[in-house]
Amino acid sequence: MKTKNYLFLLAVVLFTSSQVFAQLTILSGPKQASYFQFVEDISKVLNGEVVNQGSSGAAFNYSQLVDPKSPYKIAMMQSDYLYYAQMVDSRNNTNKSNSLKVIIPLANEEIHLVTKKARNINKLQDLDSLIVAIGTKDQGTYATANVIKDRSRVTWKSRNIHFVEALNELMMDRVNAFMIVGSAPIEKLNINPQAMVEEISLVELTDFNDWAKYYDNDTIYAKDYKWLDKDVPTFAVRTVLIVNEAKLTDADKTAITKMVNGIKNNYDVLKAEGHPKWKEIDFDDWSNSDWPKIDF
Repeated sequence: MKTKNYLFLLAVVLFTSSQVFAQLTILSGPKQASYFQFVEDISKVLNGEVVNQGSSGAAFNYSQLVDPKSPYKIAMMQSDYLYYAQMVDSRNNTNKSNSLKVIIPLANEEIHLVTKKARNINKLQDLDSLIVAIGTKDQGTYATANVIKDRSRVTWKSRNIHFVEALNELMMDRVNAFMIVGSAPIEKLNINPQAMVEEISLVELTDFNDWAKYYDNDTIYAKDYKWLDKDVPTFAVRTVLIVNEAKLTDADKTAITKMVNGIKNNYDVLKAEGHPKWKEIDFDDWSNSDWPKIDF
């Protein structure tokens, strides 16, 4: 699947017009996910100077950025996946992530743990021995779910199912719950409750065994989803726009600087017309000193 995805994306780049080569192409994510919506918003306010290239998720984006044969230089990613990649480098004595730098911090991505209301799954510990869909290896959710499973020591049975299929798997009782990490509201989950055969709910997440040590306290609000009847405590990870600095030309650096300035100058438009999470973004929030920042 990864080979097919790579060949398809490479074909898109090779056959795109010369005008697009002068534009910045950002790997985002699936069309119904928050990454895609964020980059689509950026592309609109910058009058098409940024090309939104959909992908299968954060892990796939990472693989393209670190592959010297891939033309992709800029992508959306979960910050915990960046930490995960650094940990893998340290463990394997490799340096794949060394040239990855954060261009700009964006919104928080909340951890959504979705189940059927009738199942009476109320906390993470209730998943012990149950079946949980955690996304595919191309998605950042996959890495987050494995970190949570390992640190919490809740031994659920993982199924590698992409989030676009996970809701159907839940309705068909093939899984007991599924996890998706994304900025609320996630379009795929924003379902009219009248169209549901069975009610769904979100599991409240609290810290134990120190599993949430590297995540931020957050809340998914009742107003975020039509079917949600109460605020649900959870944890979140920051979305970051990252670049492989080793791949950049001087022209790329100029274009990236122009893009960042364009995002900031159009922030009011993004808040008014874009994904609701634009309202929560603080471009000056570089409080996490572990982020490897790009400096032009």
